[in-house]
Amino acid sequence: MLKGYRRRFVTYNMFLVGVVLLAALVFLGVFVTRTDYRELRNTMRILSDRWDSPNGQFHVLEEGNGPKHDGRPKPDDGADDKKDELLRNGIITVFYDKDTDEISILSKDAPEDTDAVAAAVHKIVTLKDDFGKLRSLGFIYYREDIAEGNKIVLTDISSYNAKVLKLALTLLLAYLVSMGLLLLISRKLSKLAAKPMEDAIEMERQFVTDISHDLKTPITVVLANNSILRSNPGADAEEQLQWLDSTETAAKNMMDMVNEMLTLSSLDSVGHSILKVPVDLSSAAEKAVLQLESLAYERGITIDSTAVSEDVTAIATPEYAERICSGLIENALKYEPQGGRVEVSLSAAKKKAVFCVHNLGSFISPEDQAHIFERFYRGDKARSNLQGHGLGLPIIKQMTELIGAQIEMQSGEDGTSFTVTFDCAE
Repeated sequence: MLKGYRRRFVTYNMFLVGVVLLAALVFLGVFVTRTDYRELRNTMRILSDRWDSPNGQFHVLEEGNGPKHDGRPKPDDGADDKKDELLRNGIITVFYDKDTDEISILSKDAPEDTDAVAAAVHKIVTLKDDFGKLRSLGFIYYREDIAEGNKIVLTDISSYNAKVLKLALTLLLAYLVSMGLLLLISRKLSKLAAKPMEDAIEMERQFVTDISHDLKTPITVVLANNSILRSNPGADAEEQLQWLDSTETAAKNMMDMVNEMLTLSSLDSVGHSILKVPVDLSSAAEKAVLQLESLAYERGITIDSTAVSEDVTAIATPEYAERICSGLIENALKYEPQGGRVEVSLSAAKKKAVFCVHNLGSFISPEDQAHIFERFYRGDKARSNLQGHGLGLPIIKQMTELIGAQIEMQSGEDGTSFTVTFDCAE
């Protein structure tokens, strides 16, 4: 499905940008062509202004060597060659005497045959425009009327067309190269644009997998206990009680997970609209330690809170501060081996309050460290333990972000530490 979205993204992007780029290049080509055309007119005008009348450098066409007033050149297989020879410098200048019908051409040597030029001259003097193209004869002309007749400057249209063609090919090549680069960029951008969707779909898939895994066991326990009770209707109350207790435990496990999911959902909807106030972080930390002393005692774990400083005030919300402190201590107790030790510390320095929970007997592998704050994620060792659902640390991380705090985790041979840095109240 995502591949289809990516293909459509690339197609739409290529179409829209391709149309805009094509329009831009066409506009550029037309602009450059018209500019060159105007510059050619100015050049021909300047060349025309250099001569006021024929002189010794001009050669008169011999009578009968060119066309008469009908404007039709007499057949001559070498006419094009002679025209190319005259135009070897690109442009030629011609004087036309309307009284004598005499045509004088600026040329180093007297031309032998100039039928094409003569035909062009006789055609040009009849035209209304003083600048334009004679496509049939292959010329671009500029004409200036004088008392004696006309000054005419001619250039071969093929050279101008070749220049236009070269420009068109250059722009076409630029368009193809640009579209090729655009295709590569669009495909790369499509991957970047689709990545959040891919991550969301992957998270949704993982969520379904994890929630199914966590719900399967307690539901199985409930159904199994109910089946046992139905199959033994005559059992005494004490014997039935153990199955009822097991069912209650499984139901509480499911309820805890649902409550954690609801907590995450509410945190996602809260955004940054929570009210942050100065909170007595020392009191929140001590309260969390006292609440979890009984749990630590049951597991034979010692909680050392001697490093908790007094009168440390941070910017947070009371509910989130207490949940962060208790959640990190409870998480440490959960994975600390029996008879282990959990150290809790709190200090303030440089307008920052640092709360740290360190348990000495647990280690998180580098592979798991990269995912420790992901929802429903649990390492292989912890996954077999039904005490948690992989939502506790994501909830704590979400809370720290909402109050502007930062949480970090370090794990090594000396144990695992979770550190939360709050902004102190001024």
